[in-house]
Amino acid sequence: MLSETKMRDSLNQLIDEFIESSSFFRFWKADRVTQALAQKFLISFDTLVDSFPGLIAAGIARTEDETTRAVLAVNLYQECGEGDASRTHHAIYRKFLTTAGIPLPSGAENTFAVEWKTRLFEYIQQTDSTGAVLGTLAAGEFLAQPALSRIYSAIHPHYTHADQEYFTKHLVLEEEHVKEITTIIAREAKTDDGWEEVLEGFKFGLSVWETYFNHLNEFVTAKHN
Repeated sequence: MLSETKMRDSLNQLIDEFIESSSFFRFWKADRVTQALAQKFLISFDTLVDSFPGLIAAGIARTEDETTRAVLAVNLYQECGEGDASRTHHAIYRKFLTTAGIPLPSGAENTFAVEWKTRLFEYIQQTDSTGAVLGTLAAGEFLAQPALSRIYSAIHPHYTHADQEYFTKHLVLEEEHVKEITTIIAREAKTDDGWEEVLEGFKFGLSVWETYFNHLNEFVTAKHN
């Protein structure tokens, strides 16, 4: 059985391979991303930010282990502003949009963003494996910091005047979340079969993210090419 460190290294390697092969991240460089492209991304991403608490809650509902539930519940508590509706991560994200002068989304959500959350919710709710549930959630946690740091580096020059808390907060928080979810994965994956179930969920989660970023790349660059 792999050690906790080797589990984390294995999952990080999958993330590195994901980013390296992603058409979105190959395109998303500071010298290519105009303010107009950044705004299209930011408006689309609102759906995902709003969906994260529900995904965590769905994961909590699928596990009976008290430690796992407690760790995920702390994550959910943070997402929900620790009881303060004005401090939810979605509220902080929308504060960035408002201070950046970007209109808040008011119309229909992008179909590919809806597909992203629908596929993740359905998998979490329907899989028979707690390890696969944790793997699916872990895919988002492991991807968050490397993806967000690359996205933010191209966006920030256009919105230096905006409230940056959403991005800076997450770049710090995700380090903690990766450590925490790796620990509970190690508890779940006490056998080789358990680890394989985690990997199955992790790879499924990445496949959903891959589809999302491919469609996102087409969306933000539609008038660029």
